[in-house]
Amino acid sequence: MGGQGWALGVFVLVYAIILAGENSPRKLDRPAAGLIGAVLMVLTGVLTRKEAVAAIDFGTLALLFGMMVVIHYASASGLLERLAVRLVALSHNPRQLLFAVCASAGVLSALFVNDTVCLLMTPMVLAIVAKKRLPAEPYLIGLATSSNVGSVMTLTGNPQNMLIGQSSGWTWSAFAVRMAPIGILCLLANGLIVDWIYRKQLRGAPWQQADGIAPSGRLDRRVAIKTLCVLSGLVVALLLGAPMDMAALAAAVVILVWANRESAETFAAIDWPLLLFFAGLFVVVHGVTKSESFLIGRYVPVVTRNGGSLGELTGFSLASLLGSNLFSNVPFVMLIRPWMSDAPHAPLLWLALASSSTFAGNLTILGSVANLIVAQQARREHPLSFWAFLRVGIITTLVTTAISVLVLFAYHSLSIV
Repeated sequence: MGGQGWALGVFVLVYAIILAGENSPRKLDRPAAGLIGAVLMVLTGVLTRKEAVAAIDFGTLALLFGMMVVIHYASASGLLERLAVRLVALSHNPRQLLFAVCASAGVLSALFVNDTVCLLMTPMVLAIVAKKRLPAEPYLIGLATSSNVGSVMTLTGNPQNMLIGQSSGWTWSAFAVRMAPIGILCLLANGLIVDWIYRKQLRGAPWQQADGIAPSGRLDRRVAIKTLCVLSGLVVALLLGAPMDMAALAAAVVILVWANRESAETFAAIDWPLLLFFAGLFVVVHGVTKSESFLIGRYVPVVTRNGGSLGELTGFSLASLLGSNLFSNVPFVMLIRPWMSDAPHAPLLWLALASSSTFAGNLTILGSVANLIVAQQARREHPLSFWAFLRVGIITTLVTTAISVLVLFAYHSLSIV
């Protein structure tokens, strides 16, 4: 089998393992798939060892690692949980609670990465609905979909945006200024969609105002204050245009030293499998783009060659929506990004790629890691079915993508992009 055949075969194998998830016959997960694919790319001769190492984007891995360290302290200190509880405590009826969950998940995801927010907020939401005797499904789906939508607002909101930030030339501040209005509009639309679909359950649900919810752990004020200072410094550095990877690493080093806690505890909390998954995917995608450059270069320019009109921008966003669900959003962004910079309207298309690949995660319960985290944590008390999620996912994905296309086209027409 030639290099092209091997590369395509390895990519299909990796993708099959990713799709299988927990149903993998050999109990293989995403990080294992990335590692297997990377090793096979070298063993089959598709890439040399030097090419494999060079394919790994260490800047993106550094950005992910730095953000994980800072987020760990925000979580371990009790800061994130206190923020979420305060936001939800403002609710006075089931519908207000739904919008509070959606808003807090979306805003926090823009700052702290959507997967982490879902990890922290799912137990809290489960505790609230149990205490209030409310139907759990709308709140869990609202949490998952809103965390995905809100993460579109910054280059550090989700992994695919981090990839785009490392490749596109967009600074954190310039990206946030343009994407925050889209994120806010889409958060509102997503909340209204969930509210409309579950209107009967929410309007008929009882409400006991006296029943509050307390944080599960204590607040370490000393570490929380230090974390807030470091986070503020990180945001300022990003707003001033500092390289995102170095800014995140510097913030991680400062909080590691300043917090004066066991560093082993911090490193144990790092999602090393995710970093391994990314490193492996970089190698796999590079192997495919090297071997199949003619084939990919033939079809990718069809959707990236323009984008200046509303129809072309819509076509690109729909292609990204399809590709992100076919290959998963992170592999798809990795696959397409080498061809993005030479596109005639590259700055606009990078924003469209960020929004469409992010909103694509809401189509099915398997569409993003954030969805799977919510489903996994709720599986014993309130299991979420594929079809229940899909009923919301189809509508919110199409509506939010349409909103992003219209706003981005307005930006382009006004020469904002």
